[in-house]
Amino acid sequence: MQLLDNSDLGKNNPLLTIATIGIIVLSYIIGSTFLFTDIAINFPGQHPTTEAEIVQLIGKNRFLIWIIVPFLFVIVGLLSSIHFLHKRPILSLITARKKIDFKRILFSFLVMTIVLSLFLVLQIYTSNNLTFQFNFEKFLPLLLISLFLLPIQTTCEELIFRGYALQGIKRRTASNLAAILISGTMFGAIHYGNPEIEAIGNHIILYYILVGIFLSFITYLDDGMELALGYHAANNIFAAIMVTNNWQAFQTDALFLDKTPPGIGWDTILGILIVLPTLFFIFKWKYKWEIKL
Repeated sequence: MQLLDNSDLGKNNPLLTIATIGIIVLSYIIGSTFLFTDIAINFPGQHPTTEAEIVQLIGKNRFLIWIIVPFLFVIVGLLSSIHFLHKRPILSLITARKKIDFKRILFSFLVMTIVLSLFLVLQIYTSNNLTFQFNFEKFLPLLLISLFLLPIQTTCEELIFRGYALQGIKRRTASNLAAILISGTMFGAIHYGNPEIEAIGNHIILYYILVGIFLSFITYLDDGMELALGYHAANNIFAAIMVTNNWQAFQTDALFLDKTPPGIGWDTILGILIVLPTLFFIFKWKYKWEIKL
């Protein structure tokens, strides 16, 4: 298992780590200014103070674009830091293979999409809370944004948590297990500000932490983040274009509107108890992993 030790290929010290984190934060702040610049220029005199007010003012698709833009800046900032400060190959952040395995990304994407689709079909036939709300004029832009821009956001998070953080923690702790658990917990923690945390309760953060640990674990076992990239992209794209509600992070003109009150439903519980283990064993079978830490 080489990926977690790839930080040894370049320069490493606390100052470089602090500088890289600073670059990530600054890049995000710079990227975030585009949303407020848009409002200031095109909606003079308007001063929305909440996300709901911003969405109402500029529209859901436009808002979705602007909240993705900062992640593009972060990717550029992080990869520049890896190349110029840490002085190691960018590929070493992503995989231990000689090149990125796009077949792995596609396989993970398709498997996750199939699983989510099955859950949606089950929900359609067992729930009265789903409303079909297809609007071609709104859905087509959403589809294009989701397919071509949302992977920027998911890739950015994977580069940070399944790349830089996972490798950095392994270097500091000399423990694969600690790196997996800590990076996964960090991934869950960044979702603490999501609207669904306020709507459902703080306990839902455990779901994000488990997903983070799962993605870190399969990245470790597969010696690359390709499977995590596919999983994450499929999850967020599906959430954007297929099912929305009035309390989650993605407020979109998806095909279905879920009117189920906020809470941890059977889909979340099954996601933890069935989906993640099922995906794990599918990946383990296909890629013949040996489980060791």
